[in-house]
Amino acid sequence: MIQVEIEHTTRYRYDKPVSFGPHQLFLYPRENQVVRAQDFKLETYPAAPTRWVRDCFENVVARTDFGIHVSELLEFSALIQVRLRIENPFDFILDPHAMAYPMRYQPKEETALGAYLQEGVSAGANRVLDWFYHAVSNPMRSDNIVSFLSEINTAIFKDITYQRRDEMGIQTPDETLETRSGSCRDMAVLMIALVRQLGLAARFVSGYLYDPPPKEGEEDHSFNRARGSMHAWVEIYLPGAGWKGFDPTNGILANHYFIPTAVSSDPYWVNPIQGRYYHDEAVESHMEVELNIREIT
Repeated sequence: MIQVEIEHTTRYRYDKPVSFGPHQLFLYPRENQVVRAQDFKLETYPAAPTRWVRDCFENVVARTDFGIHVSELLEFSALIQVRLRIENPFDFILDPHAMAYPMRYQPKEETALGAYLQEGVSAGANRVLDWFYHAVSNPMRSDNIVSFLSEINTAIFKDITYQRRDEMGIQTPDETLETRSGSCRDMAVLMIALVRQLGLAARFVSGYLYDPPPKEGEEDHSFNRARGSMHAWVEIYLPGAGWKGFDPTNGILANHYFIPTAVSSDPYWVNPIQGRYYHDEAVESHMEVELNIREIT
């Protein structure tokens, strides 16, 4: 077992005092056999009551209401303690119909996975298949679907330069391929668009990634290109294994260091902090993010 503590502060500064609408926060860990939330504390400025709901994807969402408060500063500070159970991400046995690519889901699986599947090409993803045909060794067939998906994951990691971008917004897959650069969420959206065109169910995951620091006397083998910010990756549904995580930003499969906070068929639904501010004139805002994840005893 590993116990980690996450200190996460997001701060918005405004050029003039503004009022605020309700905000939604997707910061609470999604618990499973690996991840267990031990403690979660949230402070806001201005102070606001917090109510908890589960959305249609079973994410735990904090809703805050600032009432009549007016301020030039809006701040959310979360202190989260999480217990992580060490697990081998390759410890699964696929169902017989899901071992090779191309793969076809069974009718009941297609029904349940409808929100994560797609027919045709999504908007802004016209270049994805052309890139794919040149990026993998055999784009038409593979006897091992996990190796096939891992090759796609690695190809994005090698071909797309990571570029941190804290402000809201996601590039289209075509924009990411044109610039050959993007944030973790841009690379996740690229991979989702591709595997959906290949007939596989994929969903967007937002959360945290713990990258252990080197021990005294060891070299720094940091694997997280997105250190210091929230992370985004992809989960693909593989019958017999369930939802398996792939991280194209770092070219690895998700393991016990990945701490999901929200999943969705559409990444815009699970921006970590969502809300509006109001003023009778145009007001500029500036965002600052502080994130620290460390192991505790």
